[in-house]
Amino acid sequence: MSGVAGFVIAVLAFLVVITIVVVVHEGGHYTVAKLSGIRVDEFAVGFGPRIWSRRRGETVYSVRSLPVGGYVRMPGMLGLEGEADAGERNFYRASNARRAATLAAGVIANLIFGGFCLSVVAAQPASSYVPTGEPTARAGLVSGDVILSVGGMPISYSSPATTDSDFYAAVKRSDGRPIPVTFQRDGTDHTVTITPELVVYAVAQPSSFPSGFAGAALVITSVDGHPPGTGDPASILNAAASSVDTVTPSVAFSGTTLDAAGPVTVSGFVEGNSSDRFTNLQLVDVRDGNGSATTYAGAAWRIGYGAGEPGASFLQSLRDGFGAIPGYVGSTAAVLGQLFVQPSQASQQLSGPVGIAAAAGSAVQQGWVQFLYLIGLISLSLGLINVLPIPFLDGGRLLFVAIEAVRRRRLAAQPQLVAIAIGAAFIILVLVLITISDINHLTGGVH
Repeated sequence: MSGVAGFVIAVLAFLVVITIVVVVHEGGHYTVAKLSGIRVDEFAVGFGPRIWSRRRGETVYSVRSLPVGGYVRMPGMLGLEGEADAGERNFYRASNARRAATLAAGVIANLIFGGFCLSVVAAQPASSYVPTGEPTARAGLVSGDVILSVGGMPISYSSPATTDSDFYAAVKRSDGRPIPVTFQRDGTDHTVTITPELVVYAVAQPSSFPSGFAGAALVITSVDGHPPGTGDPASILNAAASSVDTVTPSVAFSGTTLDAAGPVTVSGFVEGNSSDRFTNLQLVDVRDGNGSATTYAGAAWRIGYGAGEPGASFLQSLRDGFGAIPGYVGSTAAVLGQLFVQPSQASQQLSGPVGIAAAAGSAVQQGWVQFLYLIGLISLSLGLINVLPIPFLDGGRLLFVAIEAVRRRRLAAQPQLVAIAIGAAFIILVLVLITISDINHLTGGVH
């Protein structure tokens, strides 16, 4: 696909993602405002001049020319002189409970919608995936092939957790040495020899990792100027070990817990994208792990294979989809918390318009399931960001309501406007920093 076509797809996919998640957010505000008796003058999809509108009752529903989100307009949002007046149905005249419920509804709508998207994704059956350039692909495997055994160890597909555990244990036993892999294609079994690659999961985002690699899997091709060789991954990456039993969520094994004894200098590329390379990257505190840990970087031998899944049942998909929210909330909250103390560093771990557009363009080309998955994650992110107690956001407006509840009297409108302006300036600054980080990553500047 040409660069121009890819750019157009990325922009269109970005507009679709942002419009959907923002309209869902505003839909939450609209629904609770209506239910609580607050007048809603307009529900708009997009910004700019109207290209379509229709009035139903007291509310105008419109589509505007710039498809970059949407908004709900309620009279008396701040109680300023000159605002539209709906009398006792003004937002500003509503009780603290009704205003708080209306403000919080946008966040709740995003979380519910995000959980629903992830549930739909969990319910979809998926065939196996063999990324281009990975050891499996170099050995001749293609997407759709089903691996039956690795190094003589059979692989169970009774559940995703069991499958992950079996693959991790089987490839770990190889210590990076070539191993026989038996797979099935069109009902016929085949056996090939595959040499695993050493992968470091940058989930924990240690300070030594470039920010653009947060959450990525990094294939290590050299350690201190030499090939990785074979053996225990953490030992290869120069970590000191003390004997102890270690248990990961996927598999229990008698191994090591590790203290940093580096740093080591490594080179390699991002898994699944051999053109996204890095050199002279210093790693510290790298331990054995399959990427599930969130407090340290894990290293493991991998062969590059995404196992197929039959798709979860209705109830299981709901448990999987909504059950993923707490973990996502926790990891995102840790990053968002840094915005108040280290905005520059925190911004490097977030994605702005450029990063989201790149991810959306890639996801839409992989199919609707991957695109829906991204929409779900962006919806969760939008909801979480709006919880922040920054006056420009819903969290800041909720903070005003809480202060008024304690003081038992309204805050003056002008100080709120000043606080909102300061909050908006802070958000713009963070967006600029995030955008710079996104551009650096896409152009290779962070390597």
